[in-house]
Amino acid sequence: MPALTVQTLESDVWRAREADHRRRADALTQAHRDRAARGEKHPVWDFLFTYYSYRPSLLRRWHPGAGVELADAAGTERADWRWYAPGSTPGALRPDAAAFAREKPALAALIERMLRATARRPAQFGCFGLHEWAMVYREEEHRHPVPLRLGRAGTDAVVEAHELRCTHFDAFRFFTPGRAAQSLHAHA
Repeated sequence: MPALTVQTLESDVWRAREADHRRRADALTQAHRDRAARGEKHPVWDFLFTYYSYRPSLLRRWHPGAGVELADAAGTERADWRWYAPGSTPGALRPDAAAFAREKPALAALIERMLRATARRPAQFGCFGLHEWAMVYREEEHRHPVPLRLGRAGTDAVVEAHELRCTHFDAFRFFTPGRAAQSLHAHA
């Protein structure tokens, strides 16, 4: 792992960024947390937290990123967080990217490969989330008990009328051999 240039964020700066992040995370997850407290299910919002297994409480955690040191952070809850280490000045903490890479070498290597490959490719905008449509393309049944807004024929027509070009890994699995939309995908 290459050496990083370290930037130090003073306490008032990083605490303000952390507070802003927590406010945004709380606002974005409030409805989900309220439903969960009442035992209510939602086919779309619950998917974000069950499929990805990422709790709202973890979304509240702001991290400065590798190469950033937080002044006067040693006395905070962050001192007990995994993959944080003492900084170069007394009382400072920093994310420990090297420890993460040692503990999770396969994941760290995968993340690096994905980021490098993404940076090398031209950006493609406008996939419009059509992998979600392709998931139900010409399928008799689909995984959620929610009716398709356009019905099956209307949904199929949308898929057939657009260029399918979703390239992120999670979407691409919907275009694997055996799925009806595979032959329509520009990168299959």
